[in-house]
Amino acid sequence: MHLVPLYTHLILLTLGNAFLVTLVAVYLNGEGAPAAQIGLVGAAFYLGMLGASFFADRLIQRLGHVRALVLCSATLAFAAMALTWTSLLPLWLVLRMLAGMAAAVSFVAVESWVLGVAPLHRRSSAMARYMLVYYFSYGISQLFIDAFPSYTQSAFWLAAGLCALALLPLRFARAPALEEEGAAEGAVSSKPPRAERALGLAGCLVAGMLLGGISALMPIQLEQLALGDEVGLYMAWLILCGMAFQLPNGSLADKVGKRTMMGVQTLMVGCGCLLLWESDGINMLIPAFVLVGAGAFTLYPTTMSYACGNMNGRALVRMTQKLMFAYSIGSLTGPAVAGMMLERYQSGLFLFVILLVAGWGIWLLLARLLLDKPVGNAV
Repeated sequence: MHLVPLYTHLILLTLGNAFLVTLVAVYLNGEGAPAAQIGLVGAAFYLGMLGASFFADRLIQRLGHVRALVLCSATLAFAAMALTWTSLLPLWLVLRMLAGMAAAVSFVAVESWVLGVAPLHRRSSAMARYMLVYYFSYGISQLFIDAFPSYTQSAFWLAAGLCALALLPLRFARAPALEEEGAAEGAVSSKPPRAERALGLAGCLVAGMLLGGISALMPIQLEQLALGDEVGLYMAWLILCGMAFQLPNGSLADKVGKRTMMGVQTLMVGCGCLLLWESDGINMLIPAFVLVGAGAFTLYPTTMSYACGNMNGRALVRMTQKLMFAYSIGSLTGPAVAGMMLERYQSGLFLFVILLVAGWGIWLLLARLLLDKPVGNAV
């Protein structure tokens, strides 16, 4: 129950921030802005996230988790309101970068908080609950696009108001004592082996490329497959499947092992994309989207909990920051690479995902062979 204020804050902040991300693109398109300019403004947000991954841990260490989240909420609210004061592109770029920085610090603070107070053997389940709350809020936020006119300033004020409202639950939040929490459980805070940390960082990179490519280009891929009239339905189904599998994935990862679940997720995404690529009828599309959504949207929380190992306190915050950096790199590069492949091949997005998860699957296989086998044992 002590995490209820944190999750309430997360819901309100995600409603405002996720709504604003979509609103900015829709608003600029309605104003007749060139596609390149819309893409530039969108990229500024993710560049801000990438930049914040270099200093988020020091800021959280200096201010504490609660005050850092207060600062992030206030910054996002200000950045949303300030968009209504000017139409100059350079200022919009600065404001979106500022919002990206605040969002990144918020993610690091919330994720390290959730992981830090969870028992070590239940961290995957804790991340699953966090992701379920986040994706639910993200999905609901998109409904505001149709409910409020995007061409008026009222929509921006709504986004700013939601971000500002997210300050209220923090008044009742109990600041996490991550070091004491780990000590109370008798856990020893320690770094996982370097190979395991590298595997976790690579997993977050792959998750960023995967989700970035799917989110940005799946609607275009579906239109090329003559499914343009049902893009919204399939995208909603994709996110719904990702939400539905969060809790089962967290429980299974805690029981059977996180690397095992990474392999299962990889196989699910690969098989789902193969079905989408080869399917000629609509009957196979639904199960294919189930596999892709359930596998792709659960890879990030699983790799995060795996990479953090038994870490607590400052080390946990630093590791969360590194994982956010890897995820941000993937989110920036994934859509670019997938877009180039989609221009050259009719099913270029599916080919990109298959090649990506195949490479990731080979890395997982090598990790299992090398990390689980004692050095010097005869085959």
